[in-house]
Amino acid sequence: MVEVYIGVGERGCELANELRAVAIIVDALRASATLATLFERGVCEVWVVSEVEQAWELKRQMPDALLVGERNSLKVEGFDFSNSPTEILQTQGLKGWRAIFTSTTGAKRILACENATAILVGTTINASAVAKSAKTLAERNRHPIVIVASGVYGRGEEWASEDIAAAWTIAERISGQIVQAPSSPFRPSSHAPRPSPSDLERVFAESLHGQELIALGLQADVNWCAQVDKVSSVPKVTAFRNFAAILHRYSDSP
Repeated sequence: MVEVYIGVGERGCELANELRAVAIIVDALRASATLATLFERGVCEVWVVSEVEQAWELKRQMPDALLVGERNSLKVEGFDFSNSPTEILQTQGLKGWRAIFTSTTGAKRILACENATAILVGTTINASAVAKSAKTLAERNRHPIVIVASGVYGRGEEWASEDIAAAWTIAERISGQIVQAPSSPFRPSSHAPRPSPSDLERVFAESLHGQELIALGLQADVNWCAQVDKVSSVPKVTAFRNFAAILHRYSDSP
């Protein structure tokens, strides 16, 4: 049986590296949802960087690439899209495009797991797909899975409640042995039934980050990010190049 760990924030990334695990990066509000949605809409490749300046540097090298990202939850000035899955969903004609992505937290967590055996991006909206992909990779490589509940960079674990909720949603679908995990925000017992859609929506909306996004007029993103199994795309890191991680849509074929 595959061993599954849920780690929070930077410590979760360290654990993924230490165990040479299959890492699943969960930044439920909103980077994981945005990246999965980009691939669902047909984007062929995403370059993930931690800094806005690096995104602009890549843009000079790849002038046709789309710039996607945020700082402090708001679209970066001059970028094509914010870190907003609903904005991506409403956009036509993305098939075959390359994107450059940066965000406050999710991008940093992806880059921080460079020594993991594999790095996938997941959240509630692709929970079943990412669980299946991670289990396949873990069994193939005989390594555990570490689900990284990202939290918010530079803030405490109290900012990770929706990420922990999403991590548990994925973990339940792996059907592995939970070795280490923070308490589920849904229930005191791991033997209780799966949370209902309204449970997830409540956790997301009442989270500190969710409240911050709602105050900025981004309720639609919070609502969408709390949905389960809306897309089948699983972003996977296929290479690191200088300061960037390169992502493609994962296929279970060896």
